Amino acid sequence: MPHNDSGRSGTWEWAACGASVTGSQHISRGLGCDDAFAYGHVGDFIVAAVADGAGSVSGTSAWGSYTACQAVVDLTMQAAFISGFRTARPSDSDEMMRWLFTRARERLVKQAESMGLQIGLLATTLSVAIADRDLLVMGQIGDGIIATESDTGIATHLIEEKDEYANTTWFIHSDEAFEKSFRTSARRGATAFSLSTDGMAYKITDIGTGEPFEPFFKGSWERVRSGAGASDFAALLRGIEDDQTGDDKTMVLAAMRWTEDDFFPSARPIVRTIVSSPPPPPLPPPPPSKRSEAEESGDPADAPTDRTVLPVEPAPTPPPSTESVPVDDQPSAAPEKRRHRWRKRHADAVAAPPGSK
Repeated sequence: MPHNDSGRSGTWEWAACGASVTGSQHISRGLGCDDAFAYGHVGDFIVAAVADGAGSVSGTSAWGSYTACQAVVDLTMQAAFISGFRTARPSDSDEMMRWLFTRARERLVKQAESMGLQIGLLATTLSVAIADRDLLVMGQIGDGIIATESDTGIATHLIEEKDEYANTTWFIHSDEAFEKSFRTSARRGATAFSLSTDGMAYKITDIGTGEPFEPFFKGSWERVRSGAGASDFAALLRGIEDDQTGDDKTMVLAAMRWTEDDFFPSARPIVRTIVSSPPPPPLPPPPPSKRSEAEESGDPADAPTDRTVLPVEPAPTPPPSTESVPVDDQPSAAPEKRRHRWRKRHADAVAAPPGSK
């Protein structure tokens, strides 16, 4: 898609669409969706994030994925960040993403503390893309899927390398996650991108090579450019069958399109959009402590002093959205996430990470 708009009354802007649906395996076990997404855009600037909470701690990890995505959008949709991004170079991608992922992890730690939970119970991966008309910067910890469109074609990026431990991944709170799993990339001239959790891997990539299934991406980006709604996209994800994982499926699609300026020659209003998956359901309160015989007798001198059970504090509500939301530091390793997935195997891969999905 050409970027030359000289002499035309309009502008290139990002159009985006996102959805998150519960996987069949989760539904059969009576579990909810542990994935989350969020994106925001204003003019030709856009940021998007998807995250996959560890299935081994389903329920609480949903708060981890949700918190991480909210943090990314909150931090980047600020005027100061957008202004700085417009002067950024591809060589700035690592420093920029390291700052953002570190802040997202700090937000995750605070969320765990506010809920009275260990940080490992909010284990989540995180994939992020930030772009304007000229530059696209990508960052990732864990096993998400990032694809882009440009004049040179469609490509996948930052594929996580794995060896014999194919069913494990890194989470943003994990020990050594930034040393072993943090990856960044940048490119100029991107006209579309996609972020998705690994539940989509069997349908949108070649399992043997990790290369993108181009017809899916071409068709999806064209639907976004034509104004397809989030509800239609969610229905598409729900309709995917025989995906070999039964996992949750989450995706954000973004594509540049030319928008005519109907206000010309008057000033055009600035539209700021933020969209996200809904917050997870509240966690049940902890069971009440057992009352001792001394407590029952009313003798406070003999009552234990450590019997107070702290209530779970409510999680922050998501920021208001101008679009409808689709319906559908103590690092620790999360237990195994029991599902079968293909992963690239490299003889010279790094040692197995501690976080298992």
